[in-house]
Amino acid sequence: MERKITIEEEAVYSEDYQMRMLCENQPEGLLAVKGRGIDGTSCYDYNVSGKISLQAMFERTKICADDLKLFLRQFLSVIRETEKYLLNIHCILLEQEYIFYEEEKYYFCYYPCSRKDLWEEFHKLTEYFVKQADYEDRECVRMVFILHKETMAENYSLEKIVKECLKDGEGDGQKGEKEEKGECGYGIYANEIYNEEEETDYDTEQHDWIRKQHHGQMIMEETQNMWTPVKRFLNRRKRAKWGDWDGLYIEEEDV
Repeated sequence: MERKITIEEEAVYSEDYQMRMLCENQPEGLLAVKGRGIDGTSCYDYNVSGKISLQAMFERTKICADDLKLFLRQFLSVIRETEKYLLNIHCILLEQEYIFYEEEKYYFCYYPCSRKDLWEEFHKLTEYFVKQADYEDRECVRMVFILHKETMAENYSLEKIVKECLKDGEGDGQKGEKEEKGECGYGIYANEIYNEEEETDYDTEQHDWIRKQHHGQMIMEETQNMWTPVKRFLNRRKRAKWGDWDGLYIEEEDV
């Protein structure tokens, strides 16, 4: 039996080029959708058979680094696919209840009536990643910190940010070299952020703070600033080491 979700809009249904494009083609990564009108209301039905929403998927489990890497690669791919069919990328919904998963693939709802900004919506999604991250997975913590911090900029490059998140997990040999030098997982911007001759040892006490909060299931409850340990580590570095990233660090009132 087909399972579907429906999104309604208080407007008379009109099948424009977007719906015709989606019906005649099946862009990879977008859920199959059908539009219809009922009593002055537009309804969009999405086939989600065999799939689970992102919200339900991580309701009782934490997001790990591999989960994030898979999502980021496929999110970039679906944006390119959407542009390929001359569709509006801002119509891709990024609320976790409208993102679905099945067999190592993520699927997104394309909602023609959307009036939201994709870049703002993605920043909101990074806040969800922060809350659901596995804080014992250091690579995951590094990635969600980068995602949340860099998407706070007004005109950010999603592709550049994703590349930054993925580059040290691709087995290029750099990760092993960094670990031998004792560098911190959170400061893995490599030479773009600080010079290697000015290395600072990783503060294990700060990492233990995150670990203890995780074990106590009180990460969010015990502090209003989820990034305090990371910020303390970064603030101990000389500001000059940030190079071209000046002005992008998190201000106290922004967190």
